[in-house]
Amino acid sequence: MRTRIVDGIGCDLVDEVSRAMARAPQDAYWARRLLDLVSDPLVATRLRSQIVIAVQRLAAHDPSFFVHERYLSEQLGVWAWPKEVLEELDAKLCLDDQSLTHFVMGRLWLEARRPPEDVPDFYARAARHLREVEPRLHVGAWHEAMCESLGVADPDELAGRARSILETAAPAARDRALLAILRGAARAGNWALYDEHRRAYGVFDADGITRINSEVARLDGQRAEQSLVRSSRLPSFSRKRSAVVQRPDHSVAGTLDAVTVRPPSRPR
Repeated sequence: MRTRIVDGIGCDLVDEVSRAMARAPQDAYWARRLLDLVSDPLVATRLRSQIVIAVQRLAAHDPSFFVHERYLSEQLGVWAWPKEVLEELDAKLCLDDQSLTHFVMGRLWLEARRPPEDVPDFYARAARHLREVEPRLHVGAWHEAMCESLGVADPDELAGRARSILETAAPAARDRALLAILRGAARAGNWALYDEHRRAYGVFDADGITRINSEVARLDGQRAEQSLVRSSRLPSFSRKRSAVVQRPDHSVAGTLDAVTVRPPSRPR
């Protein structure tokens, strides 16, 4: 009973904020407040048109938030938005700057709630939008988001563009983009790409101490396992010495699909 009362109060508050947003179309505060409060997929589905309006107003008022905020899902509750909300945003979001519209939508598709079977579609939609962002807006979170989306949607394009993407990244964004490249390379089993950029990631900090990243350590373990499996000796059941059998890449790479896809940024 207590939970139902609390849920009812929460719904009343969301609806009141939605009405306040309609009464004050020039006030971005209510748009942000609505996005802060929507934390349930059912409520998000019911208010999807209001979410579109809220994103439009917030992006027009403070575009740098969408460009630079790394944890967009946590900040806006994107983790609670079902696919229908993203599809309506895709159809209706229209900012004065078309490149910014693509930037916003690319990041939202990348950060959104998705079941495992929808991951390829969500990342492909993100990649399509992020490709349309003009070079003048290749700033902030663009490099990380572009590498992240291509790591799932088009690993071959990631391999071809990784170096050029990194060359335009600011120092503060470079490490995050590198990590996205490593994740995508591991997922695709492209260990040549992984080794190339793993060396770039393995630099020293200001005190001369090697940086330790738990995800990189996990990916390094997968890299080592792949090398071990490919070079393992199998018995030939003949009088000749056992031969080194090269196992196909997909024997391990296929297991990486789920574990190397970055989840929405909201902590679980």
